[in-house]
Parts: sequence; structure tokens; C-alpha cells
Amino acid sequence: MTDSTANFSLAINRLSAGLDTRAIRKPAPSVAYFEIDDENILAFKKARLEENEIDANVRFIPGNYVRDGPIALLKTSKFDFERPTHFIWEGNTMYLTAAAVSQVFGGITRHVRRFSVSFDYVTEELITKTTGDPEITNVVERFAAMGAPWTYGIADVGRLADKAAATILENVKVADLHRAYWPTQPLDSPIYDHYSICTLQAGEQ
Repeated sequence: MTDSTANFSLAINRLSAGLDTRAIRKPAPSVAYFEIDDENILAFKKARLEENEIDANVRFIPGNYVRDGPIALLKTSKFDFERPTHFIWEGNTMYLTAAAVSQVFGGITRHVRRFSVSFDYVTEELITKTTGDPEITNVVERFAAMGAPWTYGIADVGRLADKAAATILENVKVADLHRAYWPTQPLDSPIYDHYSICTLQAGEQ
């Protein structure tokens, strides 16, 4: 695969990238993608791209970003921490702990001069099963029964932003997005009032 990361003006880092194909679907000559995930997952992904002759401008970085830290893993790829960087952190925070989330944000804040982070999160009430809605509690319990329990919710995203020395660019409930862009359709589940998408930004952009 082509590696043209030397001349990019924006880096996009995917934490726990999985099989996401955003780098292929949304390429740009000035953007370099870096994807961090388990070695076996990235090897499988790379093999599928190569056998289909898809040239993805992606730097794959094998590792566990929670255990090893995203900064240490990025250093193995000779990442330029002076570049403006956007981190995409999807479907992860609810499976972690407050300490792990704080550690990730702390590392980014200390080492990346200009960054933004987009992540999704759930409320503390959802985690503690105190929403008062049995349907929501049932969903939480089903995930736990499958061996993928949700363990962390965010009560105050503003406090999280302050700790990361960042400002909130956007913080919106998925339910509100649904009401705004799909007003004629009912919500599939009340859980979306407890599920949000947030983007934080720090440094001169």
C-alpha cells in the first residue's frame, strides 16, 4: 500500500479501527490515516484490501491502545505530533473505565499540540440501570449477557473537556439527531436519549 504520510497536512487517527473503511471511502491528498487495533484484525483487513487491489493510504499500527497508550503506539510509526490531528474514537468508551478514558485523553493532551477528538458515549444512568425505563435496562443486560458489558458512562462531558484542556465543538444526543433529520420516523429505542456523540478540540487549529 502507498505510504505518503510525509506530506500530509492533517492526520486522522482511528482508535480500535476494526474493519472500518473510512480511509478508503473518504480519501484526500492532504490527509493521512493511521489505524490502531489488534494485530490480527489489521492483518486480516490488510489482506482483504490487497487481494481486492485496493490501495489504501493507511498506516496500520498493531497494538492495544488501552494497555500500551495511543501515544506510544503512534511513536512506533514515527508520527508527527506537530501536525493537526483528528482522533476518531467510536464504540469504545462505554466498554472502558473512567481511569482508562482519562489516560487516553491525558496522553493526547500532553503530546499532540493541535487536536480534535470525536467519540460516542452513554450516560451514567444507563450504566447503573437507573433510567427508570425497563426497555433500556433490558438492552444493557443483554449486552452483559453476551460478554460485552457496558462499564462506563459520562455524566458531565464538560468536566472531561476541562481535564483535556479542550473545548466542546459539538455534543448531541443521537435521539436529537434522529428528530432533526428523520422527523417522520419513530425512534427504534429510548436508549438513544442516553447515547451521544461529542467532538472536543484543543490547540490552535
